[in-house]
Amino acid sequence: MEQEIAVSMRTNAGSAKTVLQQIADSGVHRVQLDALHQDFLDLTVSGARDLASTLRRLGLRASGVDFLVSPEIWEETPERTLGAFTSAVVMAEAVGSVPVGTRILEEKDVAESAILIGQQSGVVLSTHGPVPPDDPQIGWHLPLALLLKEEKPLLTLVEAGQAPLAIRLRGEIVEESSLQFDGSSIVLRELRGVLDAMGWSPFAIFDCDCNDAVSFIKAWQDAGP
Repeated sequence: MEQEIAVSMRTNAGSAKTVLQQIADSGVHRVQLDALHQDFLDLTVSGARDLASTLRRLGLRASGVDFLVSPEIWEETPERTLGAFTSAVVMAEAVGSVPVGTRILEEKDVAESAILIGQQSGVVLSTHGPVPPDDPQIGWHLPLALLLKEEKPLLTLVEAGQAPLAIRLRGEIVEESSLQFDGSSIVLRELRGVLDAMGWSPFAIFDCDCNDAVSFIKAWQDAGP
């Protein structure tokens, strides 16, 4: 089964308008929005609606919204962080009630408040990690950079027993068939073979520069079943 593809705003510099235009020009039709982008920090409900209109005008749809503050910030300033998270949820709701990707620690009390805020708006909170969260109310974003730190990455994925909402790819495409990051690599055909065997079709979110999007797209599609 074919998986949908998105390019992340987080790994591209410039104004939000410029980055969104570059992503549209790359030929990708999905974007992973960044709630922490400077242009979105004071985003109002009206501004979120304007963003949704901008995406439609560019022929883009949102795959999700990133709110990737560190776990330490969640713990040190929970009230302030929840306020900012609420703004990310407003954005996510406006662009199609898409998931909000976080790095929240699910065992912390603040996670319950964040889950409730999302549920009230029909938005799923999803956390980054090499394995799925224990709480079934929380979704799962799988960065390959974290999976590659496991002793047997593909076995870890199979044993997860749960499909990730999205797989995040960053690094360098090597020989048009493998993804290399921080000294580790994974053969994309083997990864996609596992996903196909499990019947999983998560979003593939490329945390890459727009200039590299074409090579990421080609490598990912060529590796498909």
